[in-house]
Amino acid sequence: MKLTPMDINNKEFKKVLRGYDAEEVDEFLDKIVEDYEELFKENSILKEKITAMNEKIDHYSKIESTIQNTLLLAQNAAEQAKASSQKESEIIIKNANETAQKILDKAHNDVMEVNEEYEKVKQEFIRFRAKFRNFMNVQLQTFDDLEKEFAKNYNVGSPVEEDVKEKDIEELDMSDLDRVEKESLSSTDFDAIKSFFAKTN
Repeated sequence: MKLTPMDINNKEFKKVLRGYDAEEVDEFLDKIVEDYEELFKENSILKEKITAMNEKIDHYSKIESTIQNTLLLAQNAAEQAKASSQKESEIIIKNANETAQKILDKAHNDVMEVNEEYEKVKQEFIRFRAKFRNFMNVQLQTFDDLEKEFAKNYNVGSPVEEDVKEKDIEELDMSDLDRVEKESLSSTDFDAIKSFFAKTN
């Protein structure tokens, strides 16, 4: 049991023969009570302060623990967000690359188709040019033959009589031209020429 200032103040000693001076002892005890009471009060105040400080420490410890937990949660959330963003960005990049590759493939195919079409038109033109040139050569040759035949039959070297009927010449030209056309170009060739001009127009 702790000794209090009241205990010291109320303490009574037995009086014996040849004992200490009672007045001197009481005076000393009063001094002790005064000093002890001051120390007791100071000790109580310090205990209250320590208790208050311990409560504050506990409070701050709880706050620190809460902050640490919050920071940990925030860090985990940040890492998850980072991982999610990275995964999403990878998906976006992958999709973009696939789309770009599809566009490039389509463009390549379009270029190939255009080149093929160009080659077809080029070959058609070459065939047409050859046929048309052959046709023109045949027509020139036919014209030369007609001119020779005309000169032979009508003696073009001498003055031509004015009463030669233009109708006879036209009939001769048309019949010979029909024959030449049949010999030089078939209907398929003419259709090809017409088709070529239809495409170019």
